[in-house]
Amino acid sequence: MTIIRREYNQAVRKKSFLVLTILGPILMAALIVTPAILATRSNNDVNIAVLDESNLFQKLNSGNDKEIHFKYLSAPLNELKEGLVEGLYNAVLYIPYNSTQIGGMVYTTSPLGSGVMSNILAAMKQNLTDEILTDEFGIDQDSLNLYIARQTDKIMLGQMFINEDMSETQQSSYVKDVQQIMGMVVGIIIYFFIFMYCSMVLRGVLEEKSNRVVEIIVSSVKPVQLMIGKIVGIALIGITQLLIWVVLLTGILTICKATMPEVFSVQERSAIEVPQQQAANYTNFTTQWGADDELSTPDNEVVRALQSIDYTRLVLLFIFFFITGYFLYASLYAAVGAAVDNDTDTQQFTLPLTIPLILMIVVSSYIISEPDGPLAFWCSIIPFTAPIAMLIRIPFGAAAVQDWEILLSCALMLIGCMISVKAAAKIYRTGILMYGKKITYKELWKWIRFKE
Repeated sequence: MTIIRREYNQAVRKKSFLVLTILGPILMAALIVTPAILATRSNNDVNIAVLDESNLFQKLNSGNDKEIHFKYLSAPLNELKEGLVEGLYNAVLYIPYNSTQIGGMVYTTSPLGSGVMSNILAAMKQNLTDEILTDEFGIDQDSLNLYIARQTDKIMLGQMFINEDMSETQQSSYVKDVQQIMGMVVGIIIYFFIFMYCSMVLRGVLEEKSNRVVEIIVSSVKPVQLMIGKIVGIALIGITQLLIWVVLLTGILTICKATMPEVFSVQERSAIEVPQQQAANYTNFTTQWGADDELSTPDNEVVRALQSIDYTRLVLLFIFFFITGYFLYASLYAAVGAAVDNDTDTQQFTLPLTIPLILMIVVSSYIISEPDGPLAFWCSIIPFTAPIAMLIRIPFGAAAVQDWEILLSCALMLIGCMISVKAAAKIYRTGILMYGKKITYKELWKWIRFKE
């Protein structure tokens, strides 16, 4: 406990710890908030050609968004697509005639962003609301409002990408885009956390051995106690920093949500009670036109994508894999520091330890593109690669990683930690007081196999 307190107090008092603790949550909050802000605020005009074959949306109006301009054209759809590729307008809104479904498709040569798509959908809803007449079915305003709420929420709006050769590809889902970005960011963060704190362990052990301070320390404690105390003390530093990050990040996002409600808002429509005397008219009304029981739809797709991620699960698993991954690598880094005499000799032993982490950063793009594939699965259960691989997959939800895979990965991580600490303790005990000898892998293996 004395060693743990010393390592912890020495590190938390450094300016670098304070700076990283404060800047970390700010950068993470900016990473989350910026896409939502950019999705809802644009400084560029968006000219949209409209081809409405249903004649239901002849008065589209962007409302308060002055950057979006609708222009009605009667040319064939193929000609409009050609004009889109030529740059005559930014998008084409095609609304076909459909007796069973209301909606359209937005064609574009580049992503418009969820803010533009949300405004198009809002304009369509408002236009449809204005077109519905109150006296057509002889019902009162309350029943009409209920119908409008149900009918406008049935509007379907898709997005299609037009290539230069006029071929069409479906636009990628904002949910998947956000999941991919979140997975990559979380993977990079845990990589730097593990590497940074393991390097602290290595430097601390090597410094004490080079200065011969360890000779005095081991006269009072066992070498294994010194190693475990140093590893646990630095681990507590990382946990403290993570918890502060979570608290500050939650507070920053709460403040942003309160000060910018339009960025994080999810528009909902509430049902209106139908008066009993109008029930018969309303039944005839909804039977002819149809009704949908889903009365709430999020208009901001980026916000919806951010909300689709289970942050509680992500944070808890991040802490678990950070602790286990740290203990796995930190114990081996401590063993390396105890076995060598200087920084130059550490390179040949630390390089094999860093290869799995670097490899995961290299193959992370393949895991992101196929989070439920065999490569992602095997990398997620191998202890040396699991911390990064599993956390990259977690934002994709149950569709990419099942609960039994997480449990298997966690169990193997715990087993890997125990094996790593046991092997490192044998190396540390023998090498911490050894000077002037060039250590080889054969020598290290002999120390690990040595029985007391």
